[in-house]
Amino acid sequence: MKFRISLFATIYGIIIPLNSANAFSEAEYQYGFSWGSLNAICAAYSLNAISDKNAGMMMNSIIEMSNQDIKDSKLKNKFNNLVKTDNGLKEMGCSKLIK
Repeated sequence: MKFRISLFATIYGIIIPLNSANAFSEAEYQYGFSWGSLNAICAAYSLNAISDKNAGMMMNSIIEMSNQDIKDSKLKNKFNNLVKTDNGLKEMGCSKLIK
């Protein structure tokens, strides 16, 4: 009986996530991926793990790619506005690297 319950739980745990794998649209995925990438680069910069030049180059590349990859204009505008106004980027000193 324990085996059946374990087998059911395992199969159920695999099937349900597969069915909900498309919970986000492509534009939402790109928005989240881009924002997460910017924050990761900014965190590395704030810890002095990467130089100003490299951090700026990577952040500007992410922003440029995001504007190409995010097809939903509302999300694109939201992303660009967030890049300009986010307090976290300002506090970590990353907003000065963005052109």
